[in-house]
Amino acid sequence: MQRWFKIFAAVTTVGVVLFAGAYAFMRQPSLFTWRYELKIANGPIGSDGQKILAAFIREVAAERPIVRLVPVPTESLSASGKALIDGQVDLAVVRSDDAAAAQGRTVFILRRIGIAILLPPESKIESVSELSGKKLAVIKAAHFDPALLKAFISFYGLRDSDLVELALPEVGRAMKAKRVLGALVFGPIGAGTISDAFAAVRKSFKDKPTYLDIEEAEAIAARWPAYEAVEIKQGSCGGAPPEPAGAINTFAVSVRRVTRASLPDRVAAEVTRLLLSTKAKLASSLPIVGEMEAPPTEKTSVLPVHPGTLAYLNGEQAALLDETLNYYWLGAMVFAVIAPLAGWIASRRELRRGAAGRTHLLRLIDLVRLAKSGSAAELADVDEELDTMTEWLLRNSLSAS
Repeated sequence: MQRWFKIFAAVTTVGVVLFAGAYAFMRQPSLFTWRYELKIANGPIGSDGQKILAAFIREVAAERPIVRLVPVPTESLSASGKALIDGQVDLAVVRSDDAAAAQGRTVFILRRIGIAILLPPESKIESVSELSGKKLAVIKAAHFDPALLKAFISFYGLRDSDLVELALPEVGRAMKAKRVLGALVFGPIGAGTISDAFAAVRKSFKDKPTYLDIEEAEAIAARWPAYEAVEIKQGSCGGAPPEPAGAINTFAVSVRRVTRASLPDRVAAEVTRLLLSTKAKLASSLPIVGEMEAPPTEKTSVLPVHPGTLAYLNGEQAALLDETLNYYWLGAMVFAVIAPLAGWIASRRELRRGAAGRTHLLRLIDLVRLAKSGSAAELADVDEELDTMTEWLLRNSLSAS
């Protein structure tokens, strides 16, 4: 029994050590290597996201941090999201209305694509509800977003038959000819398609167009939580004086860098740091980098932000030594629980053995007494039992030694 107990104790100890090591490796594999390889979906060739990623990879390679990026080609943002969900990549660029954004963890926001409503100069229209039944141009440009358009017309009850698809250079002339009352244009919140459409309308009218404020942007975002209420900043379209003259309310979809939920906190924090560093270095040579920003640090966000990113942005990131010590302390606590338990089991076994030994010794005394005064039949039984008793005592004496 003692031999089997030693085997059990050894197997249990080895099992606990292996389990602790496996748990630490699964939770924090970066503790076991100085480089951590990340597969990253790079999106379609030629896209803005692909350009940012290429620049990001160059910066990472030059800095030689703890992460190494391995690009994985994908055909579209939706394909990148699917690759992340399927576990084929560790990072991907996805839209906020993609399922991957909710299942993964955001580490950075690359840009926001919003909707703007342009009307002729001095338009009397004051609310979006007044557009019902009116012809509206939908500008089919680089950032045209069918999902945003669908949410917009669904919320305000507009008819598809009232929408007229136009190219960007045509919108000003169509509004001046009164073929359309206004135009819906999609683009980044800042320089880009929206400011280009503004310039096209101004060129046709020789006067600045009117922005229509989407006052219900918060309600739209509440109905479709993947979207968010944002502002087109004052002066974002330029000009003299800069236009718009004030901030314009609208709603937008965000394009995010998202990781798998199981990515170690330390690695996510490093990716966030590198993205911030890349933005600072490339802002002058790649203007679209200016739209990049860190995610909100509120933990109540609909789309979860990676805990490692939150810790880095809030200045709460644990050092590698602290993380390692946490696992050491965890192992010590597990051992502190198992060791007394093993000692208690051993002590119980020793108590049982001691009790059995006392019982046998007392019986041996009785047998010796019986041998002095017993009958012939009793002596035969005593002799047989005495042999058994002697054998038991010798075997236990040898095992104890």
